[in-house]
Parts: sequence; structure tokens; C-alpha cells
Amino acid sequence: MVIRSVSHFATLRNGFCRVAQDDAAAVPACTACGGGGTHGKAVWSGKGQKMPETVPSDRVTAAAAALTVYLTDRQFDADKLNRFTALCDEIRRSLDFDSRIDLAERLERAVPTTDTIRLRSVLFQLTGDLYHFERILHYMILGGDSADPAALHYTHWCISRQLFLGAASGEKLSTFVACDLFRYYTAMVRQIARRWGLTPQQAPLRDGPVRRVAVVTNQFTNQGHQPTRDCFDFAARMQDEFGLDVAIINANGLPGRVENVFIPPMVADVAADLEGVYALRMFGRQVKVASFTEPAFSQDKLRVIVEAIEGYDPDLIVAFGGSNIVADLFADADARPVVAIPTTSGITVSLAHIVLGYEENDHTRAIPALYRAPFARRFRPFTFGFTPPPSDGKRVETGFPDGTFLFAVVGNRLDLEVSAESLELFDDILERCPDSALAFAGEVRDLPGRLAPLRNRDRMRCLGHVPDILAFYGRCGAFLNPPRQGGGGGASYALAEGVPVITHGWGDVASNAGPDFCVPDRDAYVARAVMLATDAVALADARRAAKARFVEIGDRNRCVERLLAYGEEARALLRSARDAGN
Repeated sequence: MVIRSVSHFATLRNGFCRVAQDDAAAVPACTACGGGGTHGKAVWSGKGQKMPETVPSDRVTAAAAALTVYLTDRQFDADKLNRFTALCDEIRRSLDFDSRIDLAERLERAVPTTDTIRLRSVLFQLTGDLYHFERILHYMILGGDSADPAALHYTHWCISRQLFLGAASGEKLSTFVACDLFRYYTAMVRQIARRWGLTPQQAPLRDGPVRRVAVVTNQFTNQGHQPTRDCFDFAARMQDEFGLDVAIINANGLPGRVENVFIPPMVADVAADLEGVYALRMFGRQVKVASFTEPAFSQDKLRVIVEAIEGYDPDLIVAFGGSNIVADLFADADARPVVAIPTTSGITVSLAHIVLGYEENDHTRAIPALYRAPFARRFRPFTFGFTPPPSDGKRVETGFPDGTFLFAVVGNRLDLEVSAESLELFDDILERCPDSALAFAGEVRDLPGRLAPLRNRDRMRCLGHVPDILAFYGRCGAFLNPPRQGGGGGASYALAEGVPVITHGWGDVASNAGPDFCVPDRDAYVARAVMLATDAVALADARRAAKARFVEIGDRNRCVERLLAYGEEARALLRSARDAGN
């Protein structure tokens, strides 16, 4: 595949493509090391299985019986996997913590299964205890060469997604990513390189500045997808403002099919129509893209991508996002200089020579000393930056009358991120702000039904996908952030429009909004929301502060300038390492 040529033009559509459910016949349940597996694309839709109706004292027993059926089943297709997932989700929501701990102990003691991944992933869903993920990772790595690389890859991403969604709890969280997950990932990348013969050749380091850059991303779908917009924007600015030859390498490195019975499964959206090499237009700009949409994570797919990058011969590889296996094959072999840009705050799992921060603060200082060194020596301060999407300024209808103070909750995963506790919080805020309302912006399936028990349900609306988010923010008084890792882009655009943010002090939104918009606890959250809704002077001050904060964090051109400076540093580090080796 020759990246310098352009075969056709493409314009990304707005909206996410949906993952279709596989129609294949039932297949044997997967184990980590057995290869094969169920390749049905598990989705979150479909009928869920409910626990049998019982008196409260028997609910744990009923849940154990229902789960045991699936934990001992030897045949799975996509529909059965969906029912299994729905059952786990219902049990997790309906049983209190002590009951779930009791249930997990019963299952661990009594269920006759040798499927470590299936059992331990379910036990994690019930408890949030990372001990069960540790057991999975150790089991996979101890499998050595008998472990299928595709299963290693799939399991890594299933675990990573649960961490991103905040499902883990307990003290192990402070070390799990820096110790267990990072070591597992490193071993996986090296095993893939060795077993599949995918160790790139060390390329000569040309004299002079960086001229050609490959931006490697794990997912590139459409202009409604925030990471896709950001990836394209970085590439377009390097090309147009800094005069570089730039290509986006869309490796589609997230799981494209199910490889074992991990609960819940993970299958990423893939824009299958973006296969090949083409010039892609978005927001009035055009950048070369090489896109590889084969759903299977395989030796052949990775070889084609590695060869395409080597043929393009970049001076610098930018790994856009963590767990970027293709970029890390080059980094671990010292084949080409690699700089990683994280798309979320916190620890970035990467083997790049330099790993940038999502923000200026050095998050590696919070890593325990035993595990800090490989992160601290590669960390460099950075600001991700944001470019607001275009807006036609047309009024967005919310269903509420003019003059209503509108709270906004925005995101693409609201079904997962808006918990029962968050809904109670929002309900309390509306109770104290009688002239206000709340709008959820983002595609949802279950959330509307969960509003029904709330006192102020008539003042809450789910708007679905809002194409013009800036115009929507023009109707809003405050951005309410539920406890979550993501949401940074939506919050940043709110700041750009002068909409103050209210958030707890962790996650992407807190990183972007800054300390002035963070609150320490629930009471402070409610008090801040009430103040903004009822005090015109406080609201005006907060609006000015919001716009000032976006000016501070939103200069994407400055971010690209710093990225390229770090790229030159990575080249110098690699040159020194090679000289020392010689």
C-alpha cells in the first residue's frame, strides 16, 4: 500500500456506525489459549434475561443460579452473550454491595468452570475488585506462546474499557495500571513482535528537521466522533500551518470481533467504507489517510500496516492515544522516534520514547515509587488543546420555554456514565431551582426510562444526538458533569461558549476545566449549581471565567508547535541511544 498516492476522496458522515449482530451458528465457548472463539459482534441491544421473581432473602440464591447457567455453558453465540451481559448488568444494579460480595463468594466457591476469563470478569462486574483482573492477566501471560495474540489484545481492551468507565474500586486502583496492566501490555507487544515477525527495521535518522509525520490512531470513524475530529485536526494543522507531509494511519486497533467470553464484551465501531488510501476532507481541510478496516486482529493485518508505515518512511510517528500497538512496535524496536499523545487524563499505557501529558501537571508523581520510573522518565508536560466544531448558530429546540435556566449533561456514553446516584443529585438540584430544567445531550437507550421515578422527571429531557453542540450551549446556563473519566471535549466546548462547568476534581473534565470549576463533594456540587441558577452576578462572573479558561487551554496551534518540539527531542534521544549502542 503506497500512502503517497490518493485513490479517491471521502467525506466522513456525521454519526456513529452501528455494530451489527453476528448471524453465525453457535460456537464453542472460548478459552484464553485455545484460539478460535466466538466472533459474533456482541452488542448492548437485545432482550436481557431477568432473575426469577423471588422474596428478597432468596435473591442472592436466585442470582447465583441464573449466573451459573451461563458460567457453565459450553456454547455461545452473540445473542446468548448479550443475554449473559444483560443479566450481569441487572444483578449489579439490583443487588446491594454486601449481597454482591456474598454472590461473588458463592460463585467462586461453587461454580465448576475452567474458563478463567469468563468467571473472573463476572466476579469483577459484581465487586469492582481488581484482584479478578489480576488473575486474568496472569493467566494470559503465563499461557506463554499458547495464548492467542488476538485473545491477548481483546482481553487488554476489555479490561481497559472497564477501567475507563470507572468500574474498578479499592486500593489496588492506585497500582493496577502502572504495574499489572502496563507490564501485561509490554509483554503482549513484544510477544506479537516476536511470534508474528513484526519487528520493524531501524530506519536511518535523516539530518534536518522533521519533514514527514505518520499519525497512528486506533479508531477513526466520523466527524461526530470526538477523537476522530481531534486526530484529524492535529494532522491538518501539522500539514497546513507547519508545512509538513502528514498521513493519518487508521489502524482500527480496537477489537473488531469477540475473541473470548469476557463480560461485558467490547466490539468497536469501524467505518468499513473508509478502507484504503484516500484524501479525506473535514471542516474545509484535506489530509491523506490510510485506513485498514479488517475486523480481525491478525498477523496479516498488522504486517500490512507496518509495511505501509515503513514505505511512507516518516521522520516521526505520533501515537494518537494510548495502547497504540502499531506505533509501539516501532517504539519498542527503536525503529523510528515515537511520541504519544493521550486522549484522556491519567496514566497512558504506551511504549513511546516520549509520552505527553493530557495536561501540564505531572500525573506520574502519584504513581507509587516502585512503578514510577518508566513513566516519569518519558513524561513531558502538554496541553491537549481543542478546536470547537463549526456551528450555524440556529436555535436548538429543547422543549423548555425561553427564560428557563438550563443545566446540560453531555456525552456519548450517558447510559453508562449517569448512575442512579447522579440522577438523585440532578433531581435534588432541580428541587432547589424551581425555574430550571435539565437536558441530556447524546444518544441514549436506557436513560429515558430511568428518569421515571424522579420527582422532577418532567423537567428533564433526553434530546438524543445534538448535531450543533455550540448552538445547544447557547441555550444553557451550566454544564453538569457526572463522575466519569471522559467528557473532556464536551466540557471544553461549553467553556468556549461561556458555559460554566461543575465537576468533581478528577477525570478529563476536571483537567480541562481547572480547579476553579471543581467541587470537593456532593453538597458543594448542589450549592454551586443553585448559585449559578439563582445568582445573576455569580453566573456572569462564572461565564467570564469559563471563556478565560478556554483561551488558556484551547490553543491547538500552540499544542502542535510543542508536539513537534517534543518530536525533535524524541529523534535526539533515539540518535543518542543508537550512538551509545554502537
